[in-house]
Amino acid sequence: MPPSIDHPHQRYSVSGYQEDPDAPEDAEVVAWSCDLLRFGQSFGLVGNRGLGGANDYSFTDAGRGEEFCAAARALHPGAAHPEDVLVDELVTIRQMDSLDRIAYCLEGDRFEELGEHRLAEPGLTLGQVRRWLAEDFADRRPRVWDRARSAMVPVLPEG
Repeated sequence: MPPSIDHPHQRYSVSGYQEDPDAPEDAEVVAWSCDLLRFGQSFGLVGNRGLGGANDYSFTDAGRGEEFCAAARALHPGAAHPEDVLVDELVTIRQMDSLDRIAYCLEGDRFEELGEHRLAEPGLTLGQVRRWLAEDFADRRPRVWDRARSAMVPVLPEG
């Protein structure tokens, strides 16, 4: 079942994600930026200069920005920077949904930490990939990207 329309993953999205090829040589992580959207309407920008630390936010609509921050805190109450966690999730969702093949991961892949994933052969449907993973990789705890749920979901044996 897809998340409720009230869920932040349904309300918010990102667009225009781009990495900065001119980032400093001493960058700790990739420098990037993108637009923040609420139901498809831009309300701000977010980025990271690649020097470590929290993301930089610039809200063009302060009310929507506060709403976004409150939603992030509610979704990730224990995080030091809940807005950054939510943005990371939204970027991942955008990138995974834009793939032209079905993404999956097996036990040991570090999807949550590093985005590690594998791609199924071109032309396979979600159902075909689920069956293949259940038959050939059941012992490796397969998960598959489900666009309807915006998440990697476990592949369960049929029956």
